Order: sequence, then structure tokens, then C-alpha cells
Amino acid sequence: MRILFLLVVSGLCIARADDVVRPGEPQLDRPTLMALGVKLPVGGDDNYNATVSVRYRKAGTDTWRQALPLYRVRPETVRGWKVEPQFSGSIFDLRPATTYEIELRVADPDGEVDRTLTLSGTTRGVPGDPATPNQVAVDSAAGLRAAMAAAKPGDVITLADGRYEGSYSLRAAGTAENPIVIRGASQDGVILDGGDCASCNVLEVYGAGFVHIERLTLQNANRALRFQTQAAEGNVVRRVRIRNTRLGIGAQADQKDFYIADNVLEGRLAWPSVYTDDNGARSNDDGIRVQGFGHVMAHNRISGYGDAMKVEQDGARAIDFHGNEILSAYDNGVELDASEANARCLRNRFTNTYATLSVQPIYGGPAYLIRNVVVNVTHEQMKFHALGGTPPRDSNGIFAWHNTFVSPGSALNLETSDVTHHFVIANNLFVGGARPPNGRTVNWTGPIDDGVFDYNGYSPDGGFTLNLPPAQGGYSRFANFAAIQQAGIEIHGLLLATPMFASGLTPPASYTETLNPPDAALDPVSNAIDRGMILANVNDDFTGAAPDLGALELGCPAPIYGPRPEGIDESNEPLGCEPRAEAPATPPAP
Repeated sequence: MRILFLLVVSGLCIARADDVVRPGEPQLDRPTLMALGVKLPVGGDDNYNATVSVRYRKAGTDTWRQALPLYRVRPETVRGWKVEPQFSGSIFDLRPATTYEIELRVADPDGEVDRTLTLSGTTRGVPGDPATPNQVAVDSAAGLRAAMAAAKPGDVITLADGRYEGSYSLRAAGTAENPIVIRGASQDGVILDGGDCASCNVLEVYGAGFVHIERLTLQNANRALRFQTQAAEGNVVRRVRIRNTRLGIGAQADQKDFYIADNVLEGRLAWPSVYTDDNGARSNDDGIRVQGFGHVMAHNRISGYGDAMKVEQDGARAIDFHGNEILSAYDNGVELDASEANARCLRNRFTNTYATLSVQPIYGGPAYLIRNVVVNVTHEQMKFHALGGTPPRDSNGIFAWHNTFVSPGSALNLETSDVTHHFVIANNLFVGGARPPNGRTVNWTGPIDDGVFDYNGYSPDGGFTLNLPPAQGGYSRFANFAAIQQAGIEIHGLLLATPMFASGLTPPASYTETLNPPDAALDPVSNAIDRGMILANVNDDFTGAAPDLGALELGCPAPIYGPRPEGIDESNEPLGCEPRAEAPATPPAP
């Protein structure tokens, strides 16, 4: 809905649209270790033709790099959550504990606006040990309980190898400089065993935050680990193994800046058990659940839960899921559901999942699905759904770039009556079974409002069903890929030729097969090579004439999925073909 000004001229009221953008003060979301989220509140721009370009550089250096332009949030299509008029977006693949200068150029042909705004932001550092540690050694359950009861900032409670029976509770808090650390002598040797309790948490943590749980095993309970205090900050779970629990890691509202990395979570659900087997009875058996802002879930290996990873708070901002290895999920591989903006799902690998990438809904956007490998999907590759209600709470502002999907059914399937607003799906690979259901390579029944499909590769050829805007024909069925191109869709897309993948990867005959994590690197002769659109700060380290389609650029080192080798973290993890944050800029394509 356009905002109107009322002018009084000679006794008459005249309505005038406020089309000239009026930028406010730029703001930063809570920083993560590898990303900075930017928000620019605005007034005016009722006709949505203003733009905000972004460039950034490491403080103290001369080289600027281009980032993606900020996305113009559309409050009029956001239901069930209030968002202010704004531009919003993320800068990716930064290094931790580093300050960056950011420049926003605001342009609007209405009023000939051309303004440059500046700000700076510092990424979070990799969590470390206390500045002034106090070593506390324990070797028994009684000793552990006593150490927890007396814990104070700076304590490093080190558990000797052994089995510690029962459930445990820590009610103290650390500080940012001196966290409380509970650390095992070895991940497999230190076992906190809940004894198959029906309702307990093996370990629960209260207090204001800054508690690190590291290098031990939690097992045999309803829930493994729960952070129980609302708005707690800076908690860490690192190199922990969780076995035989219904719920892995849980949270409370408004928590901030958790770091959950390099863990192994093994739940109770076995593939091919999926949502439709029992009408979703196990869909909330969560592997990792966070609530709040600024959280990082990185390089975990997860299997046997309903939803492997999720954020579960309306209006969440600045949440990162990257480098995770999901071996199975009865329901969703990841849920960005109900996030407001700068929810980021990058470079994860999902194998054996029901409805993999869930955005149900996004309250404004942007939400990013970038360079994920998704193989053996039962139902929907990307869950562009709304939440119920009257009217339903639709999803907005989703950007799906450079993902690889390999599925036994349709190459791309979305079965919903919910509309999705303002999204882009580009530079992806969609590979389906040789005989897709009803002959449909793509089956997208959800109504589309301002959605873009382009620069994607598809296999096999077949029917394409899209629920287009009414002006473009509404619910439409196209006989084949040539027909959608004739309709002006996927102008730069292509049908994939064989060979596609160097490993010979193909869809399984049925989702009921249990696949091992695949190698989804392109074959050197694939026609998906050099066919992508250039996206600043996303693929501008490409190796050939243009970016390749799909998650993996030919000739670049393979990403690390799941727990990283000791000594590798965000500060030195290889990213793509070069460390983009320090490399010269490559201009985006016009």
C-alpha cells in the first residue's frame, strides 16, 4: 500500500504519493563470525524504485569489494509480523574478529537522490578460553556436581575419562572475558549418561550465559542439553557428541550469539522414517533448536531427528547455518521459519531428508539459501510455505542461489496454496528421477508474486507446472522446457546434458534408499559449467568464463562438511577458490 501525503491547494485536498526515498541511519544486526547484516530504515520510495548498492573493505586497507545490493523489504506483503520500511542484506565470508568499513550508496531517480552513507562493523571472534583461567579437575559425578555448584567466571572444569551417571545442572554464568568452561578429557571418553530418563535433560544450563560445553558425550535421555534462561548470551557447544536422545540441543526466547560448532548429534529416528509415515508425530524431535539473534550453527553432523536444525522465534535476525552435514532428517533439514531478515544457510550438505530447506515463512527478508548440496529428497526441496491463519502469513524475500538438488521424484516440487512474494531462484541445479511423478520435472503449485526463475539447470526434460501471476497466465502447465522459455521464463536456463557429475551421481530409484553423503562436483564436460549469473560476494571467485551452476565451482577446493579437523575454524577455514574478504573486487555482471 502506498503512503499518501495530503496537500491543501486552493481549498482542495490533493493526494500525492511519497516516491522519493528518505534514508535513515544505517544499522548493523548482531554480527556473526563470518557475516555482517545491514539494515537501512527508509521513508518514502512508495514506488519501490530506489536502490542501495554496497561495498566493503577491511579496515586499514585500500581495496574495496562489491557486495550484493540491499534488498527492499515490502511491509505490505508481510502478515502476522510488523516490519518497518527498510533495505536489508548481508555481507558474506568475512573473517572473525575483524573490522570492516561499509559504504551504502542510495539512489532514487525520483528527486535524483544519490547519497553515500558509511558505517563500520566488527565480526565476532572465535570463542576462546578464559583470560584468567582457574583449573578445576573432576573425576566423579559428585565432584562434577560440586564443581558446578561452586562455579564462577573463569573456571575450566575438566572431566577425566569415565561415565558420569544422572542429570546435571549449572546455574552460574561466566563473562565474555572469562567464560565458565566444562570440558572433557576426550569426546568419546567422557560420557554423561542420563540413564534413559523419560523427561530429563542430561545437562541444563541456567544463568546469563558465557558457558562453554566442550569435548564430551551426552547420551541416553529425552533431551541432551538445554539452555534454560531467556536472553542468555554467548553460550558455546563445541566438539560434543550427543547420542540416543529425542531432542539434542534446546533453547529459550531472545537468546543471543550462541556458537554451536563441530558437534555430532545422533538421534533415535532411522531413515527412511519420514513425516508422512505418522502424520508428523516426530516433527519436533529437534537436533539443534535456537531462538533469538546472532547464533551460529557450523560444521555439525546430524542424523536421526525430526528437524535437524532450526531457528524458532518470530522476528529472528542474523542467524547462520553453514558447513553442516545432515545425514538424515525425518522432516526438515533446516528451518529458517519466522525469521525476519539475514537468515543465512550456506554450504551445507543434506542427504536423506523429507522437506529440506524450510522458509515457512520469512517475515520480510532477505533469507539466503546458498551453495547447499541436497540429495535424496522425499517431498519438497525448498519449503516455500506460509503459516496458517486468516490471512495466512506468507513468505517474503527469499534468495536461492547455487544449490544442487538431486531427487528421486520431481526435480523441483512445491505443493501448497500459499503465495510467496519477492523471491529469486537462480544458478541452481535441479535433477529429478528419470520418470518424475505425473511427468512433471517442476511442480510448483504455490502462487508466485514477483518471483524469478532464471539461470537454472534442469533434468530430465518434462512438464513444468508454475502458478504464475494472473497477468502471466496464472496456474500454467508447460509441456517441456522449450515451452517455458517461449513463455519468457528461464531465458538463461538450460536442460542438463550427461554427464552431469564427475562421481556419476544420479537420483536413487526411491527415497527409501539410504544414501551416503554424495560427491556433487560437476563433470569437466558438463554443460552447467560457466552458465551462471555473476553475484557479487557470492560467486565472484569463479574460475572460468562465468560461474558454474550448482553448489560447487569446478576447480575450487571442496567445502568441509561436518566437524572440521582440529586446528581449523572460521579464522582459517578455506572458502571457495580464494579468501574473498582480502581479494580484489570483480565487478558484477550488468
